[in-house]
Amino acid sequence: MVNSLNNYHVYTTWSEVLNGVSLKGKKYLITGANSGLGKESAKAILSHEGYVVLTVRTEEKRQQLIEELSLQFDKTLFDIKLLDLSSLNDVRRFTKAFLLEALKLDGVLANAGIMATDFQTTVDGFEQQFAINHLGHFLLINKLTPCLLKGARVVVMTSGAHRLSNVDLKDPNFTYRAYSRWTAYGQSKSANVLFALEFDRRWKNYNVRAFAVAPGIILDTHLHMHLQHDDFNELAEKQDTNKVPVKSLQAGVATQIMALCHPEFANKGGVFLEHCNYSQINDDTRQGTGVIPWVLDEEFAQKLWQLSEEMVNETFTEDAKLKSEVVYSELAHNRLPQSQKLDLTGIEFKTENSIIELFFDHKTCTVEGFKHQGIFIPSVANYEVVEVRNDLYFIDLLFPENTEITLSITVDFKSNKALFILTQYQPTSLPDKNKPIALKLASHYHQYFTPAVVLTGNNQIDRCEYPFVTSDLIGTRALYCYSNSSPTVYEHIYINSHWYCYNVINGIRKGDGGCDQASYYKFDDSTYIVTWRELLIDLSFVFVYDLDNKTTTGKGWGNISDTNVMINIPAGANIISLNALNYPLNYIPS
Repeated sequence: MVNSLNNYHVYTTWSEVLNGVSLKGKKYLITGANSGLGKESAKAILSHEGYVVLTVRTEEKRQQLIEELSLQFDKTLFDIKLLDLSSLNDVRRFTKAFLLEALKLDGVLANAGIMATDFQTTVDGFEQQFAINHLGHFLLINKLTPCLLKGARVVVMTSGAHRLSNVDLKDPNFTYRAYSRWTAYGQSKSANVLFALEFDRRWKNYNVRAFAVAPGIILDTHLHMHLQHDDFNELAEKQDTNKVPVKSLQAGVATQIMALCHPEFANKGGVFLEHCNYSQINDDTRQGTGVIPWVLDEEFAQKLWQLSEEMVNETFTEDAKLKSEVVYSELAHNRLPQSQKLDLTGIEFKTENSIIELFFDHKTCTVEGFKHQGIFIPSVANYEVVEVRNDLYFIDLLFPENTEITLSITVDFKSNKALFILTQYQPTSLPDKNKPIALKLASHYHQYFTPAVVLTGNNQIDRCEYPFVTSDLIGTRALYCYSNSSPTVYEHIYINSHWYCYNVINGIRKGDGGCDQASYYKFDDSTYIVTWRELLIDLSFVFVYDLDNKTTTGKGWGNISDTNVMINIPAGANIISLNALNYPLNYIPS
């Protein structure tokens, strides 16, 4: 083929594609990972220190895959979940739970599928090949868009069999036409391409890109095991596959791994790939390679999108990620990475009137002793840890059993100080009349602060002090640079003990400004905790300010989508200090 990429060819393997590529810190979701291409793709990513969430249909397959992968890879680098793409209800169950975990993804591989099956309808009443291969992934990926990081890639697996049939928009379920297993398979594979290219068109401005990938013929999968000799004879009447190269499993996944992970495809998308290359247009349906022109029809892709929305009974607009959500996704670019350094076996804290203990495994944190009157605080949370600087950590806890609270913990093992910040979402809350200014518009968030000392640190307890409320930052000004490539820069002015002002210098919200409710705590002269509750947008924020290294590390959390699901937004910035405000002695704000 022409325009070969990095001298890749039809028999290039995934190990060649990933040669010299580190995936450490990258996170991917792969559907249909219990065998074949999905499992091999997982092994490719795990071999390069990436993290994968894998889906399988049954608990038996889940346990088998756990046992197999555990023999080769670190158990903390993979998670295996149940997902039945034939059920829209189960897809919604899966995505709801996934959103609660707040895991941000660098890529999704829509790999699960079936091929040329006997006619059968799903629990939702759809022809099963169209339902599993297309509709399930259509709903899954659209529902997970809040989890896609800027630069994320979506790879939708198709096949040379897309050349067997376009999508029949009037009768995708074969209600009025005779069923053909290969026509139905071809229809579903054309739908895969049309979906990938339309998804890319809708999301490329947010630097989330999509690819359609045909792996070629790989015999070492279970996809074709149910087919008989007569079934292949039927295929031979429709398409000549004799000239299509047969690949090993390692070569079969090379193209999808290339699209999903290789730096070559950063900021690219909207293309059909096969044999580690760009596919060439080929309008001869008898041939088994090349891309058929009908899947490149943008108007038809939009019609399929509309039909798919009608079938899943849910609408995904072209800016399905709300503007506010897009804005806040820009806040993670300069954030420090998640930490693997802290040995999270157990940490004990002392507050003024209680002992709190945190116990960690590789997935969850168990919280003992932390209580707040009138608020249900579950004992188990999903967590993230970021090392702000040596021995200073930001710990973020989300509770699947109570999605209207989140707990942020800052721990300094050098000074043995800690601060627990419980944020509660209360959309019906009224303005606090005890505040110095009566609010016309109140934040929907309450933040409760619990200072503590660390009992498992290196210093003596009698040398420790609790973090405390501070006015040190009042009157200070700084720029906070959240991203550099397309700069997102905010100016902050801390005007008094209850309020701060912001001015958007650059970014999507450039020219915007306002005031929000704020709180400030001090650990030492270089370490502060700053929180705020937004008024106009339904969000709260918690940040650790490291003034020595000029960084902020923290998160936003709130209800900023029309799905009424709380969204966790990792955030971090580089600080550029500006001249402070100078007040006359008689007019210093408090």
